Amino acid sequence: MKKLILFLTILNLSLFAQDIPNAGFENWTNGNPDGWFTFDFLGDAVIQSTVSHSGSSAARLEIVAGLTPGSIVLPWMWAGDGSFQGFPINQTYGSLTGFYQFSPVGNDGLFAIVWIYSDNTIIGAGALEIFNSASSYTQFSAPIEYNSSEVPDSAVIWFLVGGDSTGEGGNLGSFALIDDLSWGGVVAVEKVNSNIPSVFAMHQNYPNPFNPSTTIEYAIPKESFVELKVYDIIGNELTTLVSEYQPAGRFRAEFNAANLSSGIYIAKLTAGSFTKSMKMTLMK
Repeated sequence: MKKLILFLTILNLSLFAQDIPNAGFENWTNGNPDGWFTFDFLGDAVIQSTVSHSGSSAARLEIVAGLTPGSIVLPWMWAGDGSFQGFPINQTYGSLTGFYQFSPVGNDGLFAIVWIYSDNTIIGAGALEIFNSASSYTQFSAPIEYNSSEVPDSAVIWFLVGGDSTGEGGNLGSFALIDDLSWGGVVAVEKVNSNIPSVFAMHQNYPNPFNPSTTIEYAIPKESFVELKVYDIIGNELTTLVSEYQPAGRFRAEFNAANLSSGIYIAKLTAGSFTKSMKMTLMK
């Protein structure tokens, strides 16, 4: 993981596409998905597959045999090009979502990392590690946590099938299918006023029921590390709306659930030793 962090930190990001490029993996040129760069010198570790979640194709990442006996080639794929450039965004997204199938050999895993940048500085990151097999398309959500309130300007999305997330090791034949990527949980957080409240508080979201956006207001009486997260009804974390130190005051967070299905969701606020949860109803 440390080697991967160092590798991606030095990327020279520039603007060349809009939103997640080729998010449904429908467009391919010379065996590579348009808008994505693949580390695949043999040409068959990352290929176009007709086994898709929607549309006509998906990306298949498979560990294949190398040129020398006993060697393997791991499939790497990231949204960008051969110059390791990222793509532009202009909103603070709460998660990366998508659909996958996974057939691991041994202890191999499917790994994804998201880096969010502002002015060539990492301000947010998310990670996904999947080790269990999935023979049918299953939705994933990789929450993104931020260390700054700056507006993002670019992002990198990276996928790998291998023995670990550093790109070392793996077993011949492990493969994954990736399709229909999207951003989830658009986040907008603002300070309502500078009046210092007397107690910690989180108020019921409004509107409630909502479709697809809702507002969550909370108050903190002293500077605290604040986390505001959203979970599904069975406790799976879906997105992180806030994850940073905030000064005393009253705040308002906007949550967009356009990528989620109708149902009950849980918002949980943690600030210092204060914790509170509440139910929110998405009705489409």
